[in-house]
Amino acid sequence: MNSDHLRALAAAVDEGTFDAAAAWLGISGSALSQRIKALEGQTGQVLLTRTVPVRPTEAGERMLRLARQTLPLEEEALAALGRGTGRRAPLRVGVNADSLETWWTPVLREAATWDDVVLHLHAEDQGHTPELLRQGTVVAVVTDDPTPVTGCTVTRIGTMRYHAVAASFLLDLHRDAHGRVDVATMPVVDYGPRDGLQRTMLERAARGRVSVPRPPHHLVPSVGAYASAVGMGLGWGMLPTGQVPPELAAGSHPDLELVPELGTAEVPLYWQRWSAGTPALDRLTAAVTAAAPAG
Repeated sequence: MNSDHLRALAAAVDEGTFDAAAAWLGISGSALSQRIKALEGQTGQVLLTRTVPVRPTEAGERMLRLARQTLPLEEEALAALGRGTGRRAPLRVGVNADSLETWWTPVLREAATWDDVVLHLHAEDQGHTPELLRQGTVVAVVTDDPTPVTGCTVTRIGTMRYHAVAASFLLDLHRDAHGRVDVATMPVVDYGPRDGLQRTMLERAARGRVSVPRPPHHLVPSVGAYASAVGMGLGWGMLPTGQVPPELAAGSHPDLELVPELGTAEVPLYWQRWSAGTPALDRLTAAVTAAAPAG
């Protein structure tokens, strides 16, 4: 398989258009198109949709995974022989937003000392980051899924602990005659459509009942704004330990309370990465393993 053809495929997906990919590779647009057509001719499959942005077809995703695995190894070998491009190689990683907001700071600090890569981080719910591996978008992910994607290894790295939190006035509005919070009516704040943690907590609270509570759900797709929305009483939400104020944990916060009817959740974290990797991916793996929350 011609590496220049694979490089053209990866560049087209990463840059979004053939023109941008050609500029990145330092070749003409027609040369890039010829390389893509040659690869499609070799595989007998259409690999890219000619849309804006360019997207891989199902067959294209398979070839993209091959490109992600083999090109960094080739570039590393050429650099060792003094024939590298001199560019920093992109290191593409899928990470859930809560990890980025909390325990990933030491990883970024470590990566700041590297002069051979640039980090391209893709934010996705930890239950769905393996999809990015399957699609060939990234070379490693933080996930809660212990089942390895084909061609990948999995390592347990820690645990994220989440706490059900709500504004005190919101809890008071939804207490029954016995002082218990009615989670069936109290609004919920979700981070996004794929954020299933709050639904999981409602299902857990509903054990033994006829039906699962279906309160109103707000969507706030920003980690900082999510915590603010919970603090302002838009709804209750699950906050990671790193975002829970000490006063709240101690029960002395003036505006917020933990919700005992919903409790806490522990989400196991795993590091999935391509088995065949580069020294840069090995360094990142070591940094992630060292920084991950214990548990």
